[in-house]
Amino acid sequence: MKIALQLFFVFVNCAFYVILLPAQAEQVTLGKKGIAMGSTFDIDGSRLSRLHVNWYYNWTTKPNSPRTENCFVPMYWGKRGSLDELLKATNPYPVLLTFNEPDFERQSNRQVFEVIDEWPVLENLAHRLSTPTAGRPFEPWFRDFMSKANSKGLRRDFMPVHWYGGADSGRFLQFLDNLHQLYGLPIWITEFAVADWHSTKHGEANRFTENDVIKFMKEVLPRLEQLDYIERYAWLAAKTDKESLRSSMLFTDDGKLTKVGITYSEFGYLKDVFNYCGAN
Repeated sequence: MKIALQLFFVFVNCAFYVILLPAQAEQVTLGKKGIAMGSTFDIDGSRLSRLHVNWYYNWTTKPNSPRTENCFVPMYWGKRGSLDELLKATNPYPVLLTFNEPDFERQSNRQVFEVIDEWPVLENLAHRLSTPTAGRPFEPWFRDFMSKANSKGLRRDFMPVHWYGGADSGRFLQFLDNLHQLYGLPIWITEFAVADWHSTKHGEANRFTENDVIKFMKEVLPRLEQLDYIERYAWLAAKTDKESLRSSMLFTDDGKLTKVGITYSEFGYLKDVFNYCGAN
């Protein structure tokens, strides 16, 4: 049984992409498991190395550290006027994420017509280009974007999505299936975690425990590896001062892995199979 499980993880981890980084022009391999984290969360790569992830992003176009640039995926967050920074690249990006929740006022907050107008520029900047990362992909903003992009023949290679629901793994997986059936694109889950927004709204303790989150992880991560249309996924490495996400944290305040962090780190890990992010 142990050998069979090891062979299974070898198989699922071998679904990777070979890409060229514009700065290094060398081949690297990326598997599905990743992390979404801020640009100052892990500036030396030490936390990444303990999570055994194959890629990460930080909502910017610059990696946290030169040590981890070989597993970094850039993002055009979508702030008005910031395309100039992208245009400085001497070569097209292998992969580019775009527009962080443009349908939300507190995020990139862009109108559909603005995004459509910028799209031909973005198409020339990346070999693989994501759709905008809508906060509500079933609702009018994203439907309008996709309709207009279809009519204009705009290129979209995959679709990033976010999930901050509860600990119901079946509901999460159904959400992904519904999205894929509706839009027919490969999916990257660029942010996900078990969240309790009721706690934030009412100032109450998070009703989900670490064990609830671990159970959710153990149910969904193998399925994400199996689903062909899921190309990558990234757990959110958030700060511990957010009560709504407290039970989903990967690290304690002093930088140690939580029980949830250990579970995520150990999932699919096989020594010497990949050069994990931050590894020497």
